[in-house]
Amino acid sequence: MAFRNRRYKDSVFTDLFGSDRDGKKNFLELYNALSGSNYRLEDVQLERKVIEQSLYKTFNNDVSWEINGKLIVLVEHQSTVNGNMPFRCLEYVTRIYEEIVPINKRYAEKVQKIPNPDFYVVYIGKEKIPVEEELRLSDAFYEKDGSNLELVVKVKNCSDSKMLPIKSNCVILKQYCQFIEIVERMYNKRFPKRSFKKAIETAISQGILADYLDRKSREVMNMLTAKYDYKMDIAVKKEEAFQDGQEHKAIEAAVLLVHKYNFSPEQAAKDMNAPLEKVLEQLN
Repeated sequence: MAFRNRRYKDSVFTDLFGSDRDGKKNFLELYNALSGSNYRLEDVQLERKVIEQSLYKTFNNDVSWEINGKLIVLVEHQSTVNGNMPFRCLEYVTRIYEEIVPINKRYAEKVQKIPNPDFYVVYIGKEKIPVEEELRLSDAFYEKDGSNLELVVKVKNCSDSKMLPIKSNCVILKQYCQFIEIVERMYNKRFPKRSFKKAIETAISQGILADYLDRKSREVMNMLTAKYDYKMDIAVKKEEAFQDGQEHKAIEAAVLLVHKYNFSPEQAAKDMNAPLEKVLEQLN
């Protein structure tokens, strides 16, 4: 059973490859390009998996589908890839499994089957990262002693189609990347909504995500506005905390991130360079 907390907002990526009426088709096209498979929509069973996104702060930037008994988790990144992604995916997939296997069946003698998981990060940022790489949970262990617990996240750099031809093999991803480039190029801090409207109109005129943007221009505007407001607010709070240099300001900023944007206390304290124990004191 899937469950969504409505406090959290979809990104355009999540909507396009998940929630939208064509999300199933778009996801399958992207997954085929990422994995080298050749699934056809009429030949597979697809079920969307949606859980509360507290692990991903305020915005959903992931897409999860079960396809023929395999669980695929896609995470979009437009900035630096987070090295803690394997741990976050571990928490994430555990929550999905908890919904698949009811509590009363977890202690039964019969083995409860669960889908095999695969994790992908779709990177479309501007920083130079390897064409393909793997992030491993074991990289975070104090000691690499051959422990049996492992989780691998496959990072695919989709920012350059010449290096990794995923965008060439996936029209919908190529057009999504083109749209994000238009949004970034036209973004105006003083008049963000006006710039988003112009970006959407420009993309439609160029045949980029034309049907999707024509159908959902208002929703896309709202998603972009919320996401950029969030990014700007976080950037301002970080800058204030570091420039001020006062511990109490950093603590206040960290507490605000927890309350307003659902950061974990640990992440908020780290981002604001505030002592965790004092952040926790303010939250209690």
